[in-house]
Amino acid sequence: MPVEQRDKRRRTVSPSLFSSRAGPTPIDGSAVTRMGVLGRPLSSLSAPERVSDTLQSESEGLPEVPALAQSQVLSERVYRAVLQMLAQGSLRRGAALRIGVLSRALAVSPTPVREALARLAAAGLIAHEARKGYRIAPPLTSDQLKELMDARRLIEVGAIGHACRNGGVAFRSDLATALEAQSAAVDALNAANPADRAERVALEWRVLEADLRFHQVIFDHTRNQFIHVMADALRAQLYRVRQSAEQGLYDSAPALAEHRMILSAVATGDPATAESAMKRHIDLVESRSAADLVLAEGRR
Repeated sequence: MPVEQRDKRRRTVSPSLFSSRAGPTPIDGSAVTRMGVLGRPLSSLSAPERVSDTLQSESEGLPEVPALAQSQVLSERVYRAVLQMLAQGSLRRGAALRIGVLSRALAVSPTPVREALARLAAAGLIAHEARKGYRIAPPLTSDQLKELMDARRLIEVGAIGHACRNGGVAFRSDLATALEAQSAAVDALNAANPADRAERVALEWRVLEADLRFHQVIFDHTRNQFIHVMADALRAQLYRVRQSAEQGLYDSAPALAEHRMILSAVATGDPATAESAMKRHIDLVESRSAADLVLAEGRR
C-alpha cells in the first residue's frame, strides 16, 4: 500500500466511541480547534502535543472536549476533560477508550491521557481489561446504587455533624457561599436557551460542580484527613451516578432546595438537626436516581 494511503488510514478515527446522547455540540461550545483543550495555540505546544492541520480538518470523528481552567497542570486538565466527557455522556457507554483517539482530540501526547485513564479506572468510572485496554464502565445497577447511597449516609451524615462541631462560623459562612454559587449556576441554566445545546451542556456541568462543591465544603470543615480520603473516593462514584443517568441533569431544582434546608439546619448550631437534613437529602437523591436507573434499564 502506498505510504500516503497508509497515513490516511492511520488518521481516520471511528466515530463509534461517541455517544448519541451528547449530540454534535462540544461540552463547552468549543470545537476541537487550533486552541485545543489546553487553551493555548497549538503552535505553542511541544512537538508531541501538536495536531496537524490535516488531522484538525478530519476531527469530526474525535471526541468533543471541554476547555478547562488554565491554572491546572496538563495531567490534571486531561483528567478533568475525560471525567467531564464521561459524566456528561459524551462517550458511548461500554465503548473502548483509545489512548490515541483521546490524545488527538485533546491535542496532547498520549502520556497524560494514559495517566488520566489509570486514575479513572482506579475510581471505577472506566474498566481496564488485560490486552484489551480501557472501556467505559457500565451504568450502575440498582443494587450498586443502593450500596453507594448507604456509603453516602455513613460518611456524609457523620461528616456534617463533625463539621458543625468543629467548623464554627467559618463553616456556616463557607457553606452559604457555596450555596449562593450553586443557586447562581441553577439560575443560569434555567435562563439558558433550550435550543442552544452547547450552552446548556456547559451550564449543566457548572451546576454539577457547584453541587459537589457544596458537599466538599462540609468535608473540608470536618478537619479530619481520613474523612477527606473517603470523600475523594466517594466523589468519583457520584460522577458515575451522573454517568449512569438516562435523563441527564434533571434534579437541579430539588437538590438546590434540599441544600438550602441543610444550610438552615447548620445555622441552628445543632449537629443532630444538620445530620437529619443531610440524611433526608441523600434519601431523596437515592429515590430520584433509582427512578432514573429503572428508566435506563428499561431502554437497554
